[in-house]
Amino acid sequence: MDKDKMPKDLDVFLSLLGEIDIIKNQLGMLDKSTHITLSQDNVSAVLGNSECFRILKLVEMLNANISAVNGALLGAAEIVTTQCTFDEPAEKEDSDEETDPDDENRGEEKKDAPKEKKDNEVITNMLQYFKERFEGNDRK
Repeated sequence: MDKDKMPKDLDVFLSLLGEIDIIKNQLGMLDKSTHITLSQDNVSAVLGNSECFRILKLVEMLNANISAVNGALLGAAEIVTTQCTFDEPAEKEDSDEETDPDDENRGEEKKDAPKEKKDNEVITNMLQYFKERFEGNDRK
């Protein structure tokens, strides 16, 4: 990703997504520790199955909520990226030549296509990075 072409507001979202990543790592360790603790015979005997499952459900709810926050932040980053593209000044158009309006519309579509592709590349790169990052944590 080219730093000069990245919207400045996107840095905040990248920072937040990094913090979410740290929380997810910690939550993964909590999940493992909880499973280990609850699987001990003396603990599971004292608590009973229903209490053990209730605790495991709470940990899973934490995981789900963190994932929801992560998804919301990615969506917000996409909106900010899209908004920043619309705020950029438009290119000059030659108004001296008389052209067919249909040709003009096709020309505008061609001009917008590379910009849209570039914007999608930024989001795609971010999503790919986080996908690889989170899938890598699941394998550990």
